[in-house]
Amino acid sequence: MSLFADDNKQRVKEATDIVDLLGNYLPQLRRQGAMLVGHCPWHDDRKPSFQINPARQTWACWVCDIRGDVFDFVMRREGVDFRGALQILADRAGIELKQTGRRIEKGSPDDKQTLYQAMAWAEEQYHRCLLVDPAAAVVRRYLQDRNISEESIEKFRLGFSPLSNRWLEERARNSAWSPPIFEACGLLAGNDRGYGFYERFRGRLMFPIQDTLSRTIGFGGRIVPGVFPKDEEPPAKYVNSPETKLFSKSENLYGLNFAASSASRTRNLVVVEGYTDVIGSVQAGLEGVVACLGTAINQRHIRLMKRYADRITLVLDGDTAGQKRTSEVLDLFVAEAVDLRIMTLPPGLDPFDFVQENGADKLQEMIDAAPDALEHRIRIETTGVDLMRDSHQALQALERILETIAQAPQTATGTVASAGLRTDQLLSRLSRQFDVDREVIHRRLKELRQRRPRTHAEPNVKAEAKIDWSKLDHAERTLLELLLADSELLDLAIEQVAPELFSAGPMRRIYETICEGFHNSLDVSFEGLMLLVDVPELRNLLVRLDEVSAEKQAVATVSTRDQLQGVLQTIRSRAASVGQRKLLGQMDTQTLDEESELDLLQRMLNETRERFGIATPTDGSSARPFLPQEPADFDPAEFPPDQTS
Repeated sequence: MSLFADDNKQRVKEATDIVDLLGNYLPQLRRQGAMLVGHCPWHDDRKPSFQINPARQTWACWVCDIRGDVFDFVMRREGVDFRGALQILADRAGIELKQTGRRIEKGSPDDKQTLYQAMAWAEEQYHRCLLVDPAAAVVRRYLQDRNISEESIEKFRLGFSPLSNRWLEERARNSAWSPPIFEACGLLAGNDRGYGFYERFRGRLMFPIQDTLSRTIGFGGRIVPGVFPKDEEPPAKYVNSPETKLFSKSENLYGLNFAASSASRTRNLVVVEGYTDVIGSVQAGLEGVVACLGTAINQRHIRLMKRYADRITLVLDGDTAGQKRTSEVLDLFVAEAVDLRIMTLPPGLDPFDFVQENGADKLQEMIDAAPDALEHRIRIETTGVDLMRDSHQALQALERILETIAQAPQTATGTVASAGLRTDQLLSRLSRQFDVDREVIHRRLKELRQRRPRTHAEPNVKAEAKIDWSKLDHAERTLLELLLADSELLDLAIEQVAPELFSAGPMRRIYETICEGFHNSLDVSFEGLMLLVDVPELRNLLVRLDEVSAEKQAVATVSTRDQLQGVLQTIRSRAASVGQRKLLGQMDTQTLDEESELDLLQRMLNETRERFGIATPTDGSSARPFLPQEPADFDPAEFPPDQTS
């Protein structure tokens, strides 16, 4: 939780309209009274249960029991924390987050918003060139021959960079974009002789690479036969954008902007090898398909995928190179506790060709039946090995399999606990298959785990804790609802109810924030609190409190101030009762003299008077609580003890 809402949050929140933002993610939103409704991206939502409140700038899904504002949506949708969501929304709004250090000049090659705009402009130029320029005719024929439809060309914004080495510069002559801007975008590169620039993607079919907000951040360029003269054709078939302020090939995936919605809903991602594999699969009707960007899958790729999917299927060519690549990345996936499946295509076919020949349904069928990573490793290591006769090769194969299993985390939580059960099953199977005692295999696995170097991996984002609404204290909940409904009640509430009177838990944390913010002259209305609080579970609770508050006040027959008095009375009465129980406990457990006991009784009497609004007498008559006196002629013998008590 952040006590002081810095200007960054305020500026980004004010610049982001929730309907505009969520409309990019949820294209089928429709108006329903004052609200907008649509299909929730986090469950199989056949009847729209996702609701947006434009007036309050909040959203909710009643089925998932989740809610929030623009920050919460981006946190959940993109799998980032509050700071990450703030940065994403700031980039989207063109806001430079205030920070210490050198000030970045707007319009300069260091200004990310300028680079986003320049990339969008360049993408449009390349796209229009592909569609209408006579120089792109050979590329258009190539795409047609490969059965890439016009709809796919438009959806993926394919383009063409002509052979001219000054084409982009000439197109930008009367625009806001200079060669240094394009160099910062990775589209131009400096000349070796120290002056001028050359086009990095000259003569190539262009594949825009977009982030999950569908902003172009880089390009992949492919040589198309017939574009270059035979004696001039570059040796590299594919060229990708270099590392820039916008683009890192190790932290992005091609097609993720299209696959993210499906993956968030199904928790499945399919990873293919090339750009056209993604395009062909999506064109055929498959969802959740992505590709790496000219680099091997690394740990950052895997963590990016884990934001969207629990199960990841690698679709690889059936050649030797494909099998080698699988072995290289398998340990990484196992170490990240990902449910990795590996699907091997028939030799000579890539996913694009396979879909063309067999259709999307057949590919999906093979994806669904793909074995998990450890099963795949066992198949690969035991193929061609006589496990009963060739003991040397069999033991080498077993060692490699155990080295992979040793990468799996041992924390017994969530899906990792399931992985532990899976490991136990594998050990039993390996024992039977290799004819080695299971305890021997288990001891060897334990040795391999102990030999693993300790790494300082990035901590996983904590799962959001669910708050049980039915178990929240009714009086505390009502008090917060009233304060959200009427900020003029703050003085009275804060004066009479200290945070310590709240039960420990989320309600108390919110009330503490209200009190601290109030004493520091901060805005503690609902809108202000949503800027002060950055813990997802508390933000979810705040939105629900605000919703319930609005519903109650719409039908209330008494003023909020009168409602507050009743709630304050309840909380004070409860606190006084607790205090008196503590005092009585002291009397029971401690040996007190008569003076000390009278002091405790006086405190209890004063608290009771205060609870019921009874003024303490000022004539001194209450210096001691009233105690009945025995009459002078009282004889205890006349009143024997009650035998039934």
